[in-house]
Amino acid sequence: MGKYESLIGLAGVLGLISFSTLIQKIYETHNTSSLPWTWVTMNFAAQILSFIYGIANGAYGIVIPNALFLAGLAYIFYVKVYHVEYEKKIPKQL
Repeated sequence: MGKYESLIGLAGVLGLISFSTLIQKIYETHNTSSLPWTWVTMNFAAQILSFIYGIANGAYGIVIPNALFLAGLAYIFYVKVYHVEYEKKIPKQL
C-alpha cells in the first residue's frame, strides 16, 4: 500500500459520488444524447488502463472505485445501444 493511497481512494469516492448522479439521471430518463460515443469509449479505455495500473501496483484505492466506474460505464453503453428510441424523441438543439 502506497504512502498516499488514501488520497486516491478519497478521490475515487468523490468521483463516484458525482458519477452516480449522472447514472441516476440516465436511469430515470434513458437519455444519453449528451454523451457522445467518443466520451464513452475514451472514458472506458481510461478506466480500464487505470484499473490495470491499480491491480499491477496492488492499489485497492484505485481498483475498487474503477471497478464501479466501469460498471457505470457499461450501463451507459447498454442504454446508448438498446434505448436509442429515447434519443430520437429529443429535439435537436443548437
